[in-house]
Amino acid sequence: MRVSALSHTKLLGSISGLLQVASLLGLLLLLFKAIQFYLQRKWLLKAFQQFPGPPSHWFFGHKVKKDQEIQEILSRVEKFPGACPFWLWGSKARIIIYDPDYMKVILGRSDPKSQGIYKFVAPWIGHGLLLLNGQTWFEHRRMLTPAFHYDILKPYVGIMVDSVQVMLDKWEKLSVQDNSLEIFEPISLMTLQSIMKCAFGQQEYIQVDRNSKSYIQTVKDLNNLISDRLRNVFYHNDLVYSLTSPGRRHQHACQVAHEHTDKVINQRKAHLQDEGELEKVRKKRRLDFLDILLFAKMENGSGLTDKDLRAEVDTFMFEGHDTTASALSWIFYALATHPEHQQKCREEVQDLLGDGASVTWESLDKMTYTTMCIKEALRLYPPVPTVSRDLSKPVTFPDGRSLPKGVSVSLSFYSLHHNPKVWPNPEVFDPFRFTPDSPRHSHSFLPFSGGSRNCIGQHFAMNELKVAVALTLLRFELLPDPIRVPILILRLVLKSKNGIHLRLRKLLAFQRYTKLNPESKEGSLCTMSDSTLSHSIFPASISGLLQATSLLVLLLLLFKAVQFYLQRQWLLKAFQQFQSPPSHWLSGDKVQEDMELRYILECVEKFPSAIPRWFWGSKAFLIVYDPDYLKVILGRSDPKADIAYRSLAPWLGYGLLLLNGQTWFQHRRMLTPAFHYDILKPYVETTANSVRVMLDKWEKLSGKDSSVEIFQHISLMTLDTIMKCAFSYQGNVQLDRKFQTFIKAIGDLNDLFHSRVRNIFHQNDTMYSLSTKGRTNHEACQIAHEHTDQVIKRRKIELQNETELEKLKKKRRLDFLDVLLFARMENGSGLSDKDLRAEVDTFMFKGHDTTASGLSWILYTLATHPEHQQKCREEVQGLLGDGASVTWEHLDQIPYTTMCIKEAMRLYPPVPAVVRTLSKPITFPDGRSLPEGYLNDPFQNDDLWHPDLMSMYTLAEGPQHAPFGVKSLLCLLYPTGVQVMLSFYGLHHNPKVWPNPEVFDPFRFAPDSVRHSHSFLPFSGGSRNCIGKIFAMNELKVAVALTLLRFELRPDPSRVPNLLPRLVLKSKNGIYLHLKKLH
Repeated sequence: MRVSALSHTKLLGSISGLLQVASLLGLLLLLFKAIQFYLQRKWLLKAFQQFPGPPSHWFFGHKVKKDQEIQEILSRVEKFPGACPFWLWGSKARIIIYDPDYMKVILGRSDPKSQGIYKFVAPWIGHGLLLLNGQTWFEHRRMLTPAFHYDILKPYVGIMVDSVQVMLDKWEKLSVQDNSLEIFEPISLMTLQSIMKCAFGQQEYIQVDRNSKSYIQTVKDLNNLISDRLRNVFYHNDLVYSLTSPGRRHQHACQVAHEHTDKVINQRKAHLQDEGELEKVRKKRRLDFLDILLFAKMENGSGLTDKDLRAEVDTFMFEGHDTTASALSWIFYALATHPEHQQKCREEVQDLLGDGASVTWESLDKMTYTTMCIKEALRLYPPVPTVSRDLSKPVTFPDGRSLPKGVSVSLSFYSLHHNPKVWPNPEVFDPFRFTPDSPRHSHSFLPFSGGSRNCIGQHFAMNELKVAVALTLLRFELLPDPIRVPILILRLVLKSKNGIHLRLRKLLAFQRYTKLNPESKEGSLCTMSDSTLSHSIFPASISGLLQATSLLVLLLLLFKAVQFYLQRQWLLKAFQQFQSPPSHWLSGDKVQEDMELRYILECVEKFPSAIPRWFWGSKAFLIVYDPDYLKVILGRSDPKADIAYRSLAPWLGYGLLLLNGQTWFQHRRMLTPAFHYDILKPYVETTANSVRVMLDKWEKLSGKDSSVEIFQHISLMTLDTIMKCAFSYQGNVQLDRKFQTFIKAIGDLNDLFHSRVRNIFHQNDTMYSLSTKGRTNHEACQIAHEHTDQVIKRRKIELQNETELEKLKKKRRLDFLDVLLFARMENGSGLSDKDLRAEVDTFMFKGHDTTASGLSWILYTLATHPEHQQKCREEVQGLLGDGASVTWEHLDQIPYTTMCIKEAMRLYPPVPAVVRTLSKPITFPDGRSLPEGYLNDPFQNDDLWHPDLMSMYTLAEGPQHAPFGVKSLLCLLYPTGVQVMLSFYGLHHNPKVWPNPEVFDPFRFAPDSVRHSHSFLPFSGGSRNCIGKIFAMNELKVAVALTLLRFELRPDPSRVPNLLPRLVLKSKNGIYLHLKKLH
């Protein structure tokens, strides 16, 4: 039966029709967006006509550099009274207000939060008290208010004292050093511990828990990611953002934050299943924050959904610690820079508390001067710099100016607090602004926002600030670090770009004090303020299906065409000094998979040293195979090529193979002792035992007349060896079927990686994950990860045994896995579980698969060259006899066998190629050169800009002053660096380096032979050469020697291997040999 198919013409016709429909849709959408742009801008211009502001570009809006937002805000406050507009771009703008009368009007209304900004926070904290609006917000606020009653807050003072003391004890150990201390992170851990104990009933000491540090880092990452997303118009669409690297990092960070809150909720639920705990809760007059949520009933009688419950916990987990940490850090900085006020506060606290042995609720109201200083610091550094509202109805301000419904309004508390018309000399630190009898406008000081949506936990927050300031001043004198002045940046909370560094001088008169108040209860929570997003410099959202479709169509029809053209032109110019065979402008060099190595050999003969290889129109490598070229590149520290290696990350993670820069250097230095001679010597006998198991299996198969496919057997043997040597495994891998599944998964991952690199449609992670091969890749990764997880878990359990641990302590040097488990990085922390598995995954693969490839091809080479096989056998017999004993010393006494092994690896290098991305320009010895691409900021160098692009976008100041959105677009248009493929296979078959390269001649490696230092690179070269090359060579020598003592190897003429370049060199149809047992 014939198989029906569409004709080629019909297929082209359908594609052409699809493109015409897409083009028409694109034109309609462009027309619609142009009309929408014009009408929206015209409406905003009319709405803002009563509010003067600085000039702006009609399309790009107000151009403000990322680090100059504070200066821009202050300049507006001085020039434009009350309020001024800020244009994000042509049709998106908002009004910034910083006048107390204006604040009072807006905060006295019930306008909703600005969706153009706050929707980007929702994936993290959900729709809790911060993001809710209307009746639902009112119900949640009323439900949670009892958690902040005075009766609840009083016993929390003792818990806060305990948390602060833990932090100060850590600081005391650090204060003996002469260096300054970055205080924000430890303060964040302290405020997190307070909120966890008070609001969520947690008993652990958060400040010494690594998981809590991970949560703190996650909150920091989310702050930065959300801020960056707001500034980038292309990231506003959820689908587009999810496909980007920041989008994936954001999703991962949200998962980490949600896991933390889910754990808190589940632990409390588990406690409440205990009758005793439940009875204690029932006897309380008032419930703590989390218990209120768990027992809550809404007006319709239903409890909170799991989604609503987590949203409130996520909101208060963040707001209750990060805003307080920001406030306290800046308070300490303000006191450090004003020592006279710091001393007055200290004297007040000493008179009130003495040595600090008792800090009570009543004490907090008696710290008059300290409270004034705290408030003044909050004025200078409001922890939440801005909140935003969307006007739900028109508004008229006291001066008669008005705004219509629909305008977005940013309430800039930072600007308000620095407004010279509200606060004379606003940059001066003057606590007497807050004396009890000083008059001021009711809305001139808003560190906790104002109106009905003010901070629900402001009393909790002020109490924690007072406790922390008082106890810190009793123990330390705070001094600024003059070389590390904080650089303010506007995030969800007010942060410093370079941290907040102080010097701590321990006060000698201080004695340790404070016991936790025995009456303290666990309970509630605070949020610092009506949280918000950094200032109004952020673009508004692109929302709706129509806008998302518009963006996607534009990206497909316009952006990709421009990107393709510019990248191809750039690459053509970069490769202009290198000859190459003709290639198609779109589909590149059409080389069949089975012909890739033949293609390399043809290029080596025709083109000296290097050749461009076009994969498709705008993606290309420069393949190099000249030893002088390789020496230059391997002597540098260029990173691995992302286009090639990023597809390996889901399998291998970022271990020694994929890491770059300082982190790679730290891991390399950490792991190097695992390959010391003292470690490797006893591995020889372990290797010999594994080889003998394989040879015993071969002996049973050798009686048959058929040939044996040797690669799978050798893979199991090398896996057995690496498991026993590096991972302390005691079982027999070669006889356990489950390890065959792992070997197959590794083979599948090799093939899948190669096919993905060749397929343009599989470069996108989302598209690949939806494909059949993507799902197969995911399943294979899971199998590999389950294997490595079991290896790590087994070893951890063994090390819990005292006898095993004692044996380990007596070792002079540790094995590979033990090095990882006991590792300490430069910052003192151990490897994370993720980093640990990445290193194990990497070495599990590289330690067995590359060695298996090398050994298989060595045995095949000896089989096809029987005269050399016999010479090796005679040498081994003369040294080892029957092979009953193989030692470290023997391995250096088989020179001819070693020469044959090296010549086989020249012909069949286990790793045929590696790829690098040039991080800086390079010039080769023959004068030819390559540029660096744009790994760094392309806007610092006008010469790098393509003239066609300059004609598209011209600025008098130069392209480095382009608006942020334009920069983001242009960064995507340019390549990130020339990709250079170091072809070891091409090098080893280069006739200018190796005469008659296809001839097997072991004497090329005679001890007195002369060759280029970079002519033979089976283990790569330079600083990133194979860390386990001595281990691998020993294993190859042992396996070859013992095999030749027991078998004569002969090729199978009906099954000649078909070479395939994968991560390691493989054969498409396997490697088959006839095995003849020697008697």
